[in-house]
Amino acid sequence: MKLTDYFNVLLKDTVNLGQVKLDLLDSRVDSVYKALKADDQIGSLILGKTPQGSWAHRTIINPVGSNEFDADFMLNMSENPDWADDPKQYIEAVYAALHRHSTYGNMPHSRKCRCVRLVYANSMHLDIVPHLNLADGREVIVNRDDNDWELTNPQGFTDWMKEKDALAKGNLRKVIRLMKYLRDHKNSFTGTRSILLTTLLGKHVYASDRGDAGFEDVPTTLKTLIDRLDDWL
Repeated sequence: MKLTDYFNVLLKDTVNLGQVKLDLLDSRVDSVYKALKADDQIGSLILGKTPQGSWAHRTIINPVGSNEFDADFMLNMSENPDWADDPKQYIEAVYAALHRHSTYGNMPHSRKCRCVRLVYANSMHLDIVPHLNLADGREVIVNRDDNDWELTNPQGFTDWMKEKDALAKGNLRKVIRLMKYLRDHKNSFTGTRSILLTTLLGKHVYASDRGDAGFEDVPTTLKTLIDRLDDWL
């Protein structure tokens, strides 16, 4: 017995991040972006914003228990010639802009390796990732720990996810959400980052799977991918 309807209800009522929270996320990202864009020291460097990670891939989940949900967005920035040999300054500058803001300066905010984190009380945190297209053609984010650039291709990864999800009849994203929720609910493989789960499950959807009965619904897709992942591991 597959209990397909049960899986759909579990996703809708428990696992998926609800529309109210998604709307709140949109609103908060817009507000943070406007504040940074209006900053008199870095505003002129800011070109735009782009959702990243689980938010962009539509694999974001409702937090388990009292945990926060989190979302990443890229802060698209232009190059500052004065920071050419000191990439960490992009993270330092975003942090400083939040720090001097009348609202965000009073909220918990910190510098991470690749982002600036802004924490909202008892609900969520945002990871703000400086992102640049350098004059030499490289698309990069900052590694603050190494004070260096890291090559990145976020749109490529998002396109890959869309392609894999289409091959799986729209069920790959649902299975990724279920696996992330299971990880957080059982608190058993917490060291497995979401991007690893996404990549490991996505790589086991093949071009030959288009129209395959192994992806006809959520529980069947879950079994297909877990069986393949188990064999691969």
